[in-house]
Amino acid sequence: MEKPMNKLENLEPKRVFYYFEQLSQIPRCSYNEENVSNYIREIGKKLGLETIQDNVLNVIIRKPATLGYEDSEGVIIQGHMDMVCEKEDTSSHDFNKDPIKLEIDGDYIHADKTTLGADNGIAVAMGLAILEDTTLEHPSIELLVTTSEETEMDGALGLSEGVLKGTRLLNVDSEEEGVLVTGSAGGELIEVKIPIEYEEVSDSYEIEIEVRGLMGGHSGMEIHKPRGNSNKILNSILREIKETIDIKLISITGGTKDNAIPRQSRAKIGVNSEDLSRFNDKIEEIRKKIIDENKIEEPDISIGITKGNLVSKVLSSKVLSSLTLLIDSILTGVFTRLPQNEEIVESSSNLAIIKTEEEQIIIQVSTRSSAESVLLELRQNILEEIDKTNASYSISGNYPEWEYNPESKLRDTALALYKEVFGKEMESTVIHAGLECGVFAKKYPNLDIISFGPNMYDVHTPKERLSILSTKRTYEYLKELLKRLK
Repeated sequence: MEKPMNKLENLEPKRVFYYFEQLSQIPRCSYNEENVSNYIREIGKKLGLETIQDNVLNVIIRKPATLGYEDSEGVIIQGHMDMVCEKEDTSSHDFNKDPIKLEIDGDYIHADKTTLGADNGIAVAMGLAILEDTTLEHPSIELLVTTSEETEMDGALGLSEGVLKGTRLLNVDSEEEGVLVTGSAGGELIEVKIPIEYEEVSDSYEIEIEVRGLMGGHSGMEIHKPRGNSNKILNSILREIKETIDIKLISITGGTKDNAIPRQSRAKIGVNSEDLSRFNDKIEEIRKKIIDENKIEEPDISIGITKGNLVSKVLSSKVLSSLTLLIDSILTGVFTRLPQNEEIVESSSNLAIIKTEEEQIIIQVSTRSSAESVLLELRQNILEEIDKTNASYSISGNYPEWEYNPESKLRDTALALYKEVFGKEMESTVIHAGLECGVFAKKYPNLDIISFGPNMYDVHTPKERLSILSTKRTYEYLKELLKRLK
């Protein structure tokens, strides 16, 4: 059932923002996509178009070529239906059932204390608007909307080979207008498990240390920026305290998504009553130092200290030593830059998630690289540090890089059109984020692929926002590009 229009009904292009708002009413975190997949499928059927929903909930909707384009090669418009679900501490939003609350502030659409889902709902909205518009001139179109891109690209990886008929793919999952993306990083997830040992204590109080207020961001697009990693900062606090005070770890947690730079982390520690006074002085000294060191790049950083009750069971000193050593030694940030262009990140690592379970502490590290050989080098660098401890590890979620193609008629057409329409050169670049284009390129080696999109900022964070005017320009560009692909 279609949802009523609300905030965006007066924005142009009307049908793009109509569909974007409809999508925003449907909860669609990764792995919770059945309802939004069904919605997209029903739109295709309602339009009387050939519609396929596969066993991993990808949806393909086919629109025939218009008059004069019957012999043209087909075009695929592609985006993903899932979104990263992050929210502010003060938000009561339930991503399993609540619609995204949209707000307009000048040229920007944002959500109320949550991620917006413009990554990549705006691509789906544009695709649906294209399908229903009978005034456009275009080759045959396939709208491909995939699932679980934000996690392990399950939709793209699960797409059947041979199901796509088009030879040119327009991925609308980039986040900077005027930039044509022609290559992207591959990556994988390294999960580390530190076994837990307990010991009994007496006369120790539970103290919670919480690092919060960091900017966070997309672990591909923002990894090169001077932003703090809450897991790293919290670890530095623990490491510095234990140099002079015999603290015991009770639990530690930080980060929520492996593709987001962690914004908030907390640890619970045990401090002996006779050490409380020295601890209070030490933590205050550390707090002032960290806030001062980060005040320019992370102006909202704060470190909260809460004293609890007496505790009787803590983790052994061996566990805390292994943890702090490992977190300190695992690279977070840029590993290498492209040799031919030092401004572009080639490989990176994001220490994304830490969580304490009953028998182990789990650390998840997301790595990326636009070159497979460098990704393997980065992996080896991290594994060597893990091997210095008693931790174990596993590697999963591998997705391929999208290598730059020096010969691309689609790229040439797109660049020439942009200059003609906007009177300025369009930048062509390789980005450090992971795009599904790498998967499609492996499945369909002869596919000509480009990626572009409207201006979005702070994606994967509750500050995510989408430019209205940029969306309008990008949509007009998309329609004109389809017309040119005869």
